[in-house]
Amino acid sequence: MKDRNVIAWAIISLFGFLVINFLMSRSFVGLTTSMSEFWRSSALAVGLYAITIVLAALDWRPSFYLMGLVIGMYTLSLISVLITMWSYDRAALVVRLLMSVGSIGVMVANAYWLVLALRLRKDERDKRDRKRFGH
Repeated sequence: MKDRNVIAWAIISLFGFLVINFLMSRSFVGLTTSMSEFWRSSALAVGLYAITIVLAALDWRPSFYLMGLVIGMYTLSLISVLITMWSYDRAALVVRLLMSVGSIGVMVANAYWLVLALRLRKDERDKRDRKRFGH
């Protein structure tokens, strides 16, 4: 899956998650999360993304399925941010709106990654079929 766009958008997805994760650990959000929780979850995210990105760069075919799983998992965490922002009214309305816009923006980037990955999968399948059937 040696496609630079798919890898680049995975990195954008990671960066977006890290920013949202960092902001969720700040006191102005009104949650009681510690910086150690932020570092633990961030290290896990960087590790999971790094493994799939390296495997994709090495052109290991199943890597984009694993990357999709990782991106899907962190998209769920962004949905959790939305639910948290609107379930607890500890944060100011402006903070809730900005965090929601940021989360939705990263989810849109993740959806674009999915579009790129599906296009790549289709291209690879078409290439394999042409080779297989002699077209």
